[in-house]
Amino acid sequence: MNSFGIIGIYTISMPVQTMFLNERLEFTNKNIITQFGESFFLNRWINDAFDPLEYIAVGNGNNQPQKTDLTLGNETSRRKCNCEADLKNKCLILTTAFKASEMLGTSEIGVFNDKIMISHDRYEKIDDTFLSGAIGEVTVEYKFQLSTGSIRRGWQESQQGNNIFYISEKNNVVGVFENNTGSGYRRVNTLQDLHTIKGGYYYDSESQNLYIRPTKDTAYIRDINEEEIVVQVN
Repeated sequence: MNSFGIIGIYTISMPVQTMFLNERLEFTNKNIITQFGESFFLNRWINDAFDPLEYIAVGNGNNQPQKTDLTLGNETSRRKCNCEADLKNKCLILTTAFKASEMLGTSEIGVFNDKIMISHDRYEKIDDTFLSGAIGEVTVEYKFQLSTGSIRRGWQESQQGNNIFYISEKNNVVGVFENNTGSGYRRVNTLQDLHTIKGGYYYDSESQNLYIRPTKDTAYIRDINEEEIVVQVN
């Protein structure tokens, strides 16, 4: 199966000032587009049946994002966003700002029009330590980027063990999800992170290997291939 679609890429950024530091602290993650989100984009291309993108929301839910999700696990704050098209890079860019207090304790994010949740992701909870020294507003930039994806097979067991598998991928990986369950995988920063995070992926751009740890523990490559792992690239 090959597909042509859209992925969401968001960056949460905050100004931090301490006795020794005066800069912006930020992190970037990628998410899955929900089934209603896919319907939203398809319909917006041909008609105006759905209202345009309007809100970025955050919450403190901890469930693994699913393509069938309709809402955040527990929405705590929602802000209207500005939206512009970047024709050169073929993406939509949404921006908004939250108070630091609104981001405290959050662990999930999503984009909405008036009613439909377009995308959903979960991130490591933002606590007092993360926001220590934060001043001003926390800004969120959300990009919806065109991408291509396909079900990949031929996974191999990694020497890392711990139900970590890998496959060669020469293109930059921007998303991974299980086609038959709809579970989206969380991007991690190091291969070591996969030892503690199920439903995660790590792309090593130097070796051009994609590493995954499935959402459920399994000991056989056959099971991994049956999960229908979709790899999205740009």
